[in-house]
Amino acid sequence: MKFRELYLDTTYVMPFFYLDIDVKGFSRTGYKEIIKSLDKIHLSEISIIETKAKSLKIGEKRSDVNKRFNEGLSVLSADEKVVIHGYRSMDDEMFNQVYALGLDFFDAVIMAQSYTVGNLLTEDLKLLHLKDVGVEIINWAALQSEMGL
Repeated sequence: MKFRELYLDTTYVMPFFYLDIDVKGFSRTGYKEIIKSLDKIHLSEISIIETKAKSLKIGEKRSDVNKRFNEGLSVLSADEKVVIHGYRSMDDEMFNQVYALGLDFFDAVIMAQSYTVGNLLTEDLKLLHLKDVGVEIINWAALQSEMGL
């Protein structure tokens, strides 16, 4: 197994908040196995905010959505295996460099923060097409293959 730590793009933060994701071959069972096998998972605070915005757009009763979101946030916040990255000056320096690659604002923040780990799990095609940027950018299919699932 290659990865001991993994930085998650927003798509892969959403399942922690009971939101479905549209990724070919994705299963919550397989995802749970991978997450359990890692020493640490990393995510951006901006991904939590983005997930909150997405959760409010779904057509379910708002109190149910808010309850599930808060449960997910409580679990993530209490788990020692989870590192939630706030935005720091170091991230801003990297942001200024990666934003020049034509990324949108949120992708640039997440990409900049992923340098602390050296990898990023994403389905974003713009990010997946970046080469030789100092971060290993992978998608679900590549991760499954790498982890032997």
